[in-house]
Amino acid sequence: MRVLVLTWEYPPYVVGGMGKHVAGLIPELGGVPSSFGPVHIDVVTTRYAGGEAKEILNPYVTIHRVEVPPIDPVDLYNQVINNNDILVNYARRLLEQTPYDLIHMHDWLPGVAAMILKHDYKIPLVATAHATERGRQQGHLNSPTSYQIDALEWKLCYESWRLIVCSRYMTDELFWYFGTPRNKISVIANGIATGQMIHSSPEQRAALRAFHAPNGERLLFYVGRITYEKGLHVLLRAMPSILRDHANTRLLVAGRNSRHYQPLARELDVSEAVSFLDFVTDAQRDALYQAVDAAIFPSLYEPFGIVALEAMSLECNVIASDVGGLGEVVQHWINGLTVYPNDPESIAWAVRALFADPAAAAQRRATALHQVHELYNWSAIAKQTVGLFELVIDERRQTPW
Repeated sequence: MRVLVLTWEYPPYVVGGMGKHVAGLIPELGGVPSSFGPVHIDVVTTRYAGGEAKEILNPYVTIHRVEVPPIDPVDLYNQVINNNDILVNYARRLLEQTPYDLIHMHDWLPGVAAMILKHDYKIPLVATAHATERGRQQGHLNSPTSYQIDALEWKLCYESWRLIVCSRYMTDELFWYFGTPRNKISVIANGIATGQMIHSSPEQRAALRAFHAPNGERLLFYVGRITYEKGLHVLLRAMPSILRDHANTRLLVAGRNSRHYQPLARELDVSEAVSFLDFVTDAQRDALYQAVDAAIFPSLYEPFGIVALEAMSLECNVIASDVGGLGEVVQHWINGLTVYPNDPESIAWAVRALFADPAAAAQRRATALHQVHELYNWSAIAKQTVGLFELVIDERRQTPW
């Protein structure tokens, strides 16, 4: 089985959950047995963060990083589409040498390239929808760019032979926003490479806690992109109530440009209890998960929420919005605590509940760790994905183009 994968992100270029998804999935997909033989993959991606132009990851996976011009956010859509032409031209050279059974693309960014190649070479297209523009904008399309992305997402749903989503929530979103038939959509969960998480020693955890909580403060932690849908502003608005209940509490905020929320912290009179760390490395993030009392993910929109799995894998208490796929991963009172989205007082309630019963929190952490290993490992997810690929290839061979 030969698969051409198109993705805007692949390590070392990883911006968000989509990049983490392909980074975890691709190495596991290569070599999986199928009814057509082991899976061979060529990944065509951008080279925004460097890396080898051509990297042979293993005998079954080759990464092709293509030089494309940087994107100006002012003209995001048109520049992405122009860069798709560069991806198409590169992929054509691969197609001259290799007959592919299937094209697999991730999100809308390489969508035009995927559709051109699908039609020119009569290869079935499978798309993984990681999010939608309407979802990111809380159900609204508030700019010409948003309308353009939304239209392209609809077309990709139409053109794809099958679609993959990471949660039941996203199945509903594609159905309601684009009229995509539910039987065209397969739910295959996101995963996490637990072996790549960095475990700290007790001494390292104690030193980190002493640095951030020199007076024995309780530590809360937010990590994620600093965008509206991630809900950091909601968490900051919860801090006055949290501090009234537990005055000796600090919130650590990690994310590039998180300092832009300093004015809101000052307005709420909580700036002395909030540390804006800005960008942290994966190693620093993992160490913080193990040193804090809880990680809080107050998202307003979250198709899946891989950050919750990262925290769970390092036995960190999790409080998360009951929204989208995040609310499917974090099960209230079972492996974490969920809160109402866009509700600061609900977050404050969850912090009180967490601190009030350490024994119950420990049991939730144990349950979460077990689920991460059993349900969200990339090896099992890769086998599910290959099963879908087999189905598509079989259907294609029985269907006149």
